[in-house]
Amino acid sequence: MDIEKLTDRLPVVLGVLYLVAGAAETIRVFTTGDGGLAFWFGTLVGGGVLVLLGALVFRERPRLYVGLVTVGALTGVLATLWTIVVPVLALAVIVLVIRRASPADRR
Repeated sequence: MDIEKLTDRLPVVLGVLYLVAGAAETIRVFTTGDGGLAFWFGTLVGGGVLVLLGALVFRERPRLYVGLVTVGALTGVLATLWTIVVPVLALAVIVLVIRRASPADRR
């Protein structure tokens, strides 16, 4: 798999992962009554929506693309920091997105 396909697919994978985890945590909050709905929903679902918006809708606008994906990825990291794998994936996505949006890469 080349770097271009990876840069197309990894942000979508990360965004969907955040949305699925956010849905699961939101369901858990409602069923157990533990609380923390604003945190789990805000970080995971909010982060997933930002990543997907940047990756799928605003890919042709480099600054907005990088900004949305970066903020979304870092927002989701807050809730997934304990997993270690997801934050590493989020950092890889950020690096790939910045690399794609850089002027030197567009030649």
